[in-house]
Amino acid sequence: MIKIAVLITCFNRRKKTIRCLNNLFKQKIHQNIRLTVYLTDDGSTDYTSIYVKKQFPEVKIFTGNGNLYWGRGTNLVFKEAAKKNFDYYLWLNDDTYLLKGALDDLLNAKNEIQSKTFISVGSTKNKYNILTYGGQKNKGSKISPFKNKIIFPNKNYQIIDRFNGNIVLISREAQKKIGFINKDLVHISGDIEYGIRASILKIPIFLCPNFQGICENDKKRNLLKDYFRGKCLIKSFFILTKKYGGIFWILHFLSALLHSLKIFKLK
Repeated sequence: MIKIAVLITCFNRRKKTIRCLNNLFKQKIHQNIRLTVYLTDDGSTDYTSIYVKKQFPEVKIFTGNGNLYWGRGTNLVFKEAAKKNFDYYLWLNDDTYLLKGALDDLLNAKNEIQSKTFISVGSTKNKYNILTYGGQKNKGSKISPFKNKIIFPNKNYQIIDRFNGNIVLISREAQKKIGFINKDLVHISGDIEYGIRASILKIPIFLCPNFQGICENDKKRNLLKDYFRGKCLIKSFFILTKKYGGIFWILHFLSALLHSLKIFKLK
């Protein structure tokens, strides 16, 4: 029996969370695979937990105080699931809807190296069939150590070293070596930093062929709220660049802030 813990964090997106779970449970699951869903509801006021309990009573729900966000919320259920020693841990964003065959794609990555120690990443697209999230490759530049190239999925498994956390399968053996998400990266960069640690440990990371999910791009945010309230973009950029940026980390920190101003829209 292959046991997979599905790790989800939600906050006031009841309809999206329900749709995410519907798509997950509609996956064609082989008889030797068992899914157990661990959900962090980070203090939702839209009755998400009540609706989830009613429609999916098998889901294990944990409650946050509204300040966990994705990083800490996912860490909470990650650590709870790890107590049960699952074979795999699947990160799944609650606004991401799995496509048919997604689980097979993720699991089949182990055949690429004949090893139990690996991470496999799924790509998502929007309603216009445009890539939104997935895998990247770091360009390996000492001048720009955080510059990554987006990798588009093709018909083959591709080696990557950075990824978004929308659809990520982590084997038990990989998790034991890497650990959990950095709790200080509250909402931003926790997934990227996890890929950095995996790469340092030389754990193979595969981008699956084709697309595994639907997810719209969510970069239209309120910068002032994100910067100075709970999501703590500044703190996350500071921690990431100081840890991995070398002697010029302060320049990379300032560059990250300037870059975010370009891609996020002020309201």
